[in-house]
Amino acid sequence: MSPSPTPLAGPVWLKKRWHLRNNPFPSTGIARLGGTDLRENGLLYEPDVNAAQLREAIDKFVLGAAFSGLKFGYLWSTGTAPGDSDARGFGKSVLMQHLTGILNKDFGKDAFLSAGLDEEDAAELPMCGLLTSFDTAQIRSLGAALFTAVEYATDFRVSDDDLTLAQLLRRQLIDRTGSDDPSTLLKLVADEYRALRGRTLGPPDDKLIVALCDEDPQVAVDYLDKVKPASRTRNGSVYLATFLLFAAAAGMKRVLLCCDQLEDLASTTTARAKRDLETERFRDVIVETLPMADMLSVVVTMHPRAALTIGTAWELADLPPFETTEANQHRTVILPGLRDVSEATKLLTRYLDAAVKTGSPRLQGDLYPFTKAAVAALFGRSNRKPRDVLRKAHSVMDAAAGENLDVIEVADVSRFLDALTPSTGDEATPGFPAPSGTLDWSRG
Repeated sequence: MSPSPTPLAGPVWLKKRWHLRNNPFPSTGIARLGGTDLRENGLLYEPDVNAAQLREAIDKFVLGAAFSGLKFGYLWSTGTAPGDSDARGFGKSVLMQHLTGILNKDFGKDAFLSAGLDEEDAAELPMCGLLTSFDTAQIRSLGAALFTAVEYATDFRVSDDDLTLAQLLRRQLIDRTGSDDPSTLLKLVADEYRALRGRTLGPPDDKLIVALCDEDPQVAVDYLDKVKPASRTRNGSVYLATFLLFAAAAGMKRVLLCCDQLEDLASTTTARAKRDLETERFRDVIVETLPMADMLSVVVTMHPRAALTIGTAWELADLPPFETTEANQHRTVILPGLRDVSEATKLLTRYLDAAVKTGSPRLQGDLYPFTKAAVAALFGRSNRKPRDVLRKAHSVMDAAAGENLDVIEVADVSRFLDALTPSTGDEATPGFPAPSGTLDWSRG
């Protein structure tokens, strides 16, 4: 279709002609977990894309943590071709967030039932999930990452109507005691610490326990917000141990900690001595110290460059190997690229549906303004990584709206992508620096 003789601005065309609130696709495709923009915060995760790997993650990580004593699991992306050293953009971060959400919704029951357990077995070992991440700005130590996991529990919620994990656990604690009296709740948590018989990091943080047991969830948020960066790094494991006692008092038997961006800890910009020390702490804190040793299982992201950098330190710390070998199949899950056009279509449709204006005549699952052939062309011009497909869809949508196209055809996809510079058309080249800073779970 020829452009309108009096073209509208692209955003106006998006709204008036295509009935969309905005460009549905992320401009970076870099998951900013905890952010407010649905296109970038991972909440538009589509389980049907890589459904087999999600199922595998539940079988290996969730059931493994609950029933097989799994301490470390590894979520891999190995690239789309031999020698692909930049194996990012496959959706590891958003899968972790989705897996954590599945667990916290009903403390693992649906996950256990979906794996084939009966009701009695599914109720045997209630578990919840925590999410954290390293970054190159402030979260460059295990302690800081563990502190951020506690912040996730007190801050993160999908919407204002949802409860945080800390609130859900407090409700469980009240159900167990039959009382919402803070002193009663505090005693139950204190009893969990007294029951420990092995090596600990010392007494829990009493003020955090008081805050978690308070009826007002903001008390815990405010308390953690006031903790200084140095204390987060030095005492982060104590804050996590304290939270685990609270979770245990609420009935949790296992906690799955999903730890994203291990490559930032393994970065070559981090001094080798620091990398070695922090890797040793994975063993000292998580494997050898209570209550972590009894309750916590950790899933970390991995890709070839991170593995190469951290491999020696990981081996010297005597941590479970992460190589994608036959012997490690029970603790590794590998995310592949998009296999075919149907998976790319599911990915794009999820974003299009979320951007539809209220009262729009569009139907759910409608690819408009793309034709099916245009989506196939877009997929054919990608490197099969979800991030790359989404970025290119964003660029094509912007260009087509600017020209006031009614429908995006194959020729339009080719024309627009041919005009892209390497930094906007291919994620393997510089041009999309990852955002830095700590994770703000309160905005999720």
